[in-house]
Amino acid sequence: MIKIIAVCLSVLIGLPVAFLAVTQAWFYATCPVYAFSEPQPFSGAYFYNPYAGLDAGGWKKAIFHLHTKSWGGWTNGENDRDTVVAAYKSLRYDVVAISNYMHVDTAGAPSPGYIPCYEHGYGVSKTHQLPMGNDGKVLWRDYAFSQNIHQKQHIIDLLGNRCEVLALNHPGLRDGYRAEDFKYLSRYDLVEILNTWHTWTAHWDTALTSGHSVWLTANDDAHTITDLVRVQQCAVFIHAPSTRRHDILSGIRRGAAFGVRFPETAAPSWEEKRMIAGKVSFPAGITVRNDTLSVAWERPMSMITFTGSGGKALAQATDTCAAACPLRPEDTYVRVTLEDGNGLIYYLNPVVRSIDGKQPPKQLLAEIDHAATCRQRLIIAVAALLFIAAGAVAARYKKGKRTKGKG
Repeated sequence: MIKIIAVCLSVLIGLPVAFLAVTQAWFYATCPVYAFSEPQPFSGAYFYNPYAGLDAGGWKKAIFHLHTKSWGGWTNGENDRDTVVAAYKSLRYDVVAISNYMHVDTAGAPSPGYIPCYEHGYGVSKTHQLPMGNDGKVLWRDYAFSQNIHQKQHIIDLLGNRCEVLALNHPGLRDGYRAEDFKYLSRYDLVEILNTWHTWTAHWDTALTSGHSVWLTANDDAHTITDLVRVQQCAVFIHAPSTRRHDILSGIRRGAAFGVRFPETAAPSWEEKRMIAGKVSFPAGITVRNDTLSVAWERPMSMITFTGSGGKALAQATDTCAAACPLRPEDTYVRVTLEDGNGLIYYLNPVVRSIDGKQPPKQLLAEIDHAATCRQRLIIAVAALLFIAAGAVAARYKKGKRTKGKG
């Protein structure tokens, strides 16, 4: 009986492991090799300002990276969907999208504001992506053990063809994405610069310095609402006429958004969280005139910082609700961070140089190198055949020794 149980357990464990090993071997072997062009910084006599012409109202508080209980509780999510959505709605979130691991939540599909999302990726390096407005299907391909820039770009390409907006999640977590990756990676739309207690502006600044017109997003990435410390740590505010899917995704895709990091409290209550939610203030005007970027806010800020190429601080102002920064010829982009002195920190999307004042087109730096891809696959195929042949010879030799010993 014990032997039967042992055999059954070995089959139950062995089959999934064998399936994973075979599929991963196939994925790695068939990943294309890319040729990456050198990026070109933003250029032009004008600036694209994603906040130009926006009125003071119309800001929608949103979260897209949020987990509920799924996969029968096997993944890290504790609460049911209705409980999580109700909790975030009580904190004045207008858009609450659920993004469980490798699973599209469709419970809210009848609503015009429903935005299908999921968190893609199951590798040990936490190289995760967030397809927003996807086609409802999950891409099961991933590189589970490690990822070089070719594998990262391949997943971005595959996901980008299946969704309206693609965000790269928590880029610095476990070095899932290195800052230098953002010099060459392309065909994505957003970088999650704020995630629970982490801030990844270095990755974003690398992308912006390299001329990639990609915008920010900010999310809690909460897996439970029981731990209130992780609830309403971050949010993204999007300027849109409604909470309908098209309006929200259009707003965030053109950069009409800003991220907020909320103050940390050791033992918060729901009442305190709701009170803090009501303290968020909004832009009174963000303009570019006469080669000067001017920012005005509803309330005075303790610090306003202007940041340019390479993440270099260009100017600062203190204890004011308005500040300005001259735009020099060498400034290819300038972004603004505001601190209100009470723990709220606001991150704005940059104004970027443009030849016509419109949003610059995305650089497409990665192209599949078909010759290099064929060579790589040929080498892998030959190595695999040699490995199999060596195994067959070793097995035959071992069998021959046993036969000779018996004789």
